[in-house]
Amino acid sequence: MDDINWDDLRFFTALVECRTVSAASQRLKVNHVTVSRRIERLEYTLKNRLFDRTQDGYLPTVEGVILYQKTSPMREHVESLADYFHRDGYSKKSVVISMTSSMAEYFIVPRLNELIKRHPEIRLEIDISNRNVSIPRKEADIALRLELPEKGEYLSRKVGEIAYKLCGTPEVIEKIKNKKNISIVTFSSDFSHLPESQYLIRRFGNKSIRFQSNSVTTQRIAAENGYGVALLPSLAIKASSLVCIELDEPIIRPVWMLTSKQTMQMTTSRLVAEELQRIFDGMK
Repeated sequence: MDDINWDDLRFFTALVECRTVSAASQRLKVNHVTVSRRIERLEYTLKNRLFDRTQDGYLPTVEGVILYQKTSPMREHVESLADYFHRDGYSKKSVVISMTSSMAEYFIVPRLNELIKRHPEIRLEIDISNRNVSIPRKEADIALRLELPEKGEYLSRKVGEIAYKLCGTPEVIEKIKNKKNISIVTFSSDFSHLPESQYLIRRFGNKSIRFQSNSVTTQRIAAENGYGVALLPSLAIKASSLVCIELDEPIIRPVWMLTSKQTMQMTTSRLVAEELQRIFDGMK
């Protein structure tokens, strides 16, 4: 064990969490050849194969899983020390927050500037994604989601709720009130399982679909231009010319904040998480 280059463990950890050499090299900001060479050297030193090379990427062997678990406490201590001893207690690393585009554009980004004014050392990176990013694999430090992942080790807490309304031009809304046939603006088939998509299909029928987009902003623009009625989150319709009506079956979705124990040990991540909670508290 005296022959181990401890920095190789950093490359090992990145590959376990990223699954591919290219993704690990991007995280570590090195050439992909360097990642491969470091892993080969670590395997040679430990006299054990740590990964199975598959079409789906690098999957840790039993020995690899054990090594990852055994070195986890050491990684957490090192990262906590680096964060603690950095100037003013802040890390140069950006805090990565994953959320949907509508949540970022209409709610979070306009309000996070207060945190930056108080703590100008903090750096933020907003990852726009509709999928459940992996907190254990460090695809993000904090994730704001409308549903919980089916699996994975993470800390979660409900921070707020988002209500939805039927929105359209005055002409479209008048047709709804008079029970006339209308067109609907909704998500693509990839997101047909969402409660908002299900409601529109259930109420107006699948044949009513005339415009689809996975962007809430694009759906709002389409509704404003008369493409049909859209079911939009209340936070996305402020300062809009759309006319909105309440639903006969209210849709209120919880907002979950996902983090990890390791993330919450970092000063910057903890400050950002606390500010996000305050932002959602302000909705109530």
